[in-house]
Amino acid sequence: MEQRSEEAVLRRLYAGIRERRSPQDVAVDIVELGAQRWLSAVGCRDLYSMMRYQRARQLVVAQDGPAVWTGPVGSSMPTTWRHHPGLARAYETAKVAVDAVALAAARPAPVAADPAEPAALHLWLGSALTLLGLPDEDPWPARRTVPRRPVPISWAGGTYYRLRKPAGARGDRGGHADARDRMAAATRRELLPGVSVRTYRRAVRAVLHLQQRTEVLAAERDREASVAFGKARLAYLVTEEDFVACPATAAFTAYYVARLNMRTLFTSGRQARPMDTLAEQLLAAALSSPACRPWVLASVLTRWSVLDRLDDTQCGRLMGLYYEQLAASARALRRAYDVRRDPTHMIMRAGDDSSTWNSASRAFNQARTGWLNLTRGLGYDDVIEASCPGKVPALVAADVAAWHRLEGRDQHADVQVWADLPVPWDVVLGDDSCDADLVRQACRRHGVDPEATGWTQPYRQGMTELPAPARDLVHGVTVSSSLLAGLLRETGVFSGQTQRR
Repeated sequence: MEQRSEEAVLRRLYAGIRERRSPQDVAVDIVELGAQRWLSAVGCRDLYSMMRYQRARQLVVAQDGPAVWTGPVGSSMPTTWRHHPGLARAYETAKVAVDAVALAAARPAPVAADPAEPAALHLWLGSALTLLGLPDEDPWPARRTVPRRPVPISWAGGTYYRLRKPAGARGDRGGHADARDRMAAATRRELLPGVSVRTYRRAVRAVLHLQQRTEVLAAERDREASVAFGKARLAYLVTEEDFVACPATAAFTAYYVARLNMRTLFTSGRQARPMDTLAEQLLAAALSSPACRPWVLASVLTRWSVLDRLDDTQCGRLMGLYYEQLAASARALRRAYDVRRDPTHMIMRAGDDSSTWNSASRAFNQARTGWLNLTRGLGYDDVIEASCPGKVPALVAADVAAWHRLEGRDQHADVQVWADLPVPWDVVLGDDSCDADLVRQACRRHGVDPEATGWTQPYRQGMTELPAPARDLVHGVTVSSSLLAGLLRETGVFSGQTQRR
């Protein structure tokens, strides 16, 4: 294998924290970085074991030559996060139409915006709506916000059920994007002289359509933030300069992020914890290094042993970042929640958007734990006593719930506690209140210890895993062959969704 410089390895590790690399893939780079000099004999054994596993998969025997190193093994699962590309085409169409109105009326055109950023688009839309004389109010949804449910259809032969057809392609208003009061002809001639009715109406349609799409983009950005944070915490905020400054910090951060990014296993038991014995040793080495970068460590791990190394300004900034993420996850949860749901029955039903809900709930709970750690660490216990949003349970697949019942288990007790409290997103977004005493009372009613289970204190995971390579999964089911895994994913096995041709 060709040896790379330490700087090249560190830069590769930095690029990997924004991807979904496997722990064994990161272990190869950590060995090349020389991390074995920081570890005990047991840690070195575990590290070399994972590296040998990865090399065994990467060695390909050529037909007429010796074994060669082929680089990282591809996985049947995606290695990057899905990212909405933005609204460049819709924005350009609306901009051209609005600029034509502004030019004909001798009025200033709105300042250009970044079509990939919802905040910038909202500013542009505010100016465009004012120019066109339209009310700056929330648009009709471009997507149905209520899950479609089967409705009974009766005929001479009996009754059957089918999904009701949506009211329109763009939402519940029959597909009309411009169903809003426009200027009357006299008002238009007075305020926008020289603008023809066709030019005006074209701009109205384009702007209101862009406004609908911008709300979808904002929801997608919240969903993307929830997915990324729920897995890799604040790793995306780490700068390359800070990351490469301390090799020991870089080794732990890259390995721990890879452990965080491990995919969920389809099981009735618990999932693997991200912290294993190898990560513990890498963390100890990072904390004892003279060049340690505690800010980098705190971006992915909010243990008090890490937070103690930050000053109050850094802790305050980190607490604000965690609360911003808490708010983004709260908005995603509010949009995904069905108000008709029985909160004591968190099992998936037809029409539930379980992907959005589970990614948002995971991010919410992780951000909540980090925020509690920081708030307690700074001594702001009174803040938590006054406002303590509850945890959010995940939606359990119906087959997993049936598996639990076969094993004589019911839903987790936390589900009963959450059902007794105000919904957490309303507490975070300021629409409701929930103090720590209310949480303690709900926990006592259902026999739950609020301190040990993370309701009023940061949740502590006492178990540390043994290092193990990440398995290739298809929708949580282990598949030994990468070729077979790709075929199963393409045909929709385990998910019930077939690939479109």
